[in-house]
Amino acid sequence: MRLTLTPADWVICIGALAFNVLLGLYFALRARRKADSSSFFLAGRTLTWPIVGASLFATNIGAEHMVGLSGDAYRYGICAGTVELTTAICLGFAAAVLLPYYMKNKVFTIPEFLELRFRSEARLCFSGLMLFICVVTKMAFCMYAGALVLQAVTGWGIMQSVLIMGVTTAIITMIGGFGVVAYTDAIHAPIMLAGSGLVLFIGLHKVGGWGALCEAVQHSPIPNGMHMHKPWTDPTYPFWGVILGAVYGGIFYWGMDQVNVQRMLGARDLKQARWGAMFAVLLKLTPVFIFALPGVIALALYPHINVTDSRATFVWILDNLLPSGVRGYVLSALLGAVLSALIAVMNSISTMAVRDFILRFRPQTSEAGQVRLGRLAIVAAMFLGAGAAAVIAWQPEGVYKYLQTISVYLVMPLTPAIVFGILSRRVTFAGATASFFSGMAISALFVTDALLPNKALAAQLFPLLHHPITENYTYRGLWGTLAITLILFAVSAFTKKTDPAKLEMTTIKWGEKVEAFQGVSDWRLHLAVLGVITVLAYWWLW
Repeated sequence: MRLTLTPADWVICIGALAFNVLLGLYFALRARRKADSSSFFLAGRTLTWPIVGASLFATNIGAEHMVGLSGDAYRYGICAGTVELTTAICLGFAAAVLLPYYMKNKVFTIPEFLELRFRSEARLCFSGLMLFICVVTKMAFCMYAGALVLQAVTGWGIMQSVLIMGVTTAIITMIGGFGVVAYTDAIHAPIMLAGSGLVLFIGLHKVGGWGALCEAVQHSPIPNGMHMHKPWTDPTYPFWGVILGAVYGGIFYWGMDQVNVQRMLGARDLKQARWGAMFAVLLKLTPVFIFALPGVIALALYPHINVTDSRATFVWILDNLLPSGVRGYVLSALLGAVLSALIAVMNSISTMAVRDFILRFRPQTSEAGQVRLGRLAIVAAMFLGAGAAAVIAWQPEGVYKYLQTISVYLVMPLTPAIVFGILSRRVTFAGATASFFSGMAISALFVTDALLPNKALAAQLFPLLHHPITENYTYRGLWGTLAITLILFAVSAFTKKTDPAKLEMTTIKWGEKVEAFQGVSDWRLHLAVLGVITVLAYWWLW
């Protein structure tokens, strides 16, 4: 499907995108007064809460959200956005439990913290898997989703579009470092919110308002498309499966994923990091409405769109719902989302590659040398991500659901050791090691099953994975995480205890006095209010 753009669309699209990137580079280079590793990888730890929160949001919302979420909403209904409202749980836990220990130890990376809590081997295992996750999920999905739209605009092939985006983003990241990540995200977030909001309101106007939308969806191929709650046996988005999935997958994503946590590590202090996290929770209340709901509106207006793939829904929305000029502005928001997400991932990959691998084997590397090697890591990541994007192209699932599935499977081996490593002094290095490798085996099984194109063959090869209580990826992630956690504590109970000196700065002291309440500026009050709003949103869309 080709997207028709007028000259006004082209001018607005290119102008808005160039403004975003150039302004982000300007602020980043102005703030970075010296080319040391702290400035390149963490913006000198100077970020304030609006930058932290906006960057968290913009990094999370890549093209796979704008393209994939609308496509899955057209295909399955508003339930595709269920996971988007779980951020209060995940970021709330991260701000309360994980973030204080990261900030207290002034780490650059989460693997660096694992070395402090366990041993250097834990750092290498985590960093290696995290680099793999960044390439095969974050970079690959963002590149592919962006390429779908770029192909519709220019007529270029998918892989040609992927390479063009990858090379452009790599150059920007190498010039600006983490500063350009944070500032570009902060500039792009309102552009993205405004553009997607325009899609929503224009779509609602065309369908005749909220009541008319609900009525039209009831007569569409998905009559319950305006209801978020799906039964536990739903093969795609079972409501309680998705909510439970937030407990293990979402806590990893927001509290341990280097790409996201790096924004909070770059904050001026813990207070700014926590306020930024709450700002991100507030912003994350919007995607179910501005990204998923337009897909449902397309379903109501045109229930039988003549596209061979529901992943093209977003392109169809741009071409058929939006007037000239607005179409160009929204397209700039999508391409900006691609750049923001890719810049963030590339910088995080370079941070882990340098801090967790290169400095381990070459600790004498100078500050300038670290920056130079970080840039080389960005180039390598770009090509690896492009290769992974080619694998996604032949997957029959919607982009958004497939991203959620693979992400849940890959983070399983890592989550229990980090969460309980901070929560419990009983967890040992041997227990963490056993849980990691058993988790890798379980994840390999799940990923193999997910990648098999012949689902009938998959059911024959792995019959236990195709029962109603194990069929959906959320249930598999739950059972896998529980099994890994049992192994973690079982092995820890019979192995050498951790040196108490290691635990002083890395593990909760449960007997300590709770931090005093600080009135309206207290992040816990903000979280409580946001939690109530989240529950009301679920109730409204139930």
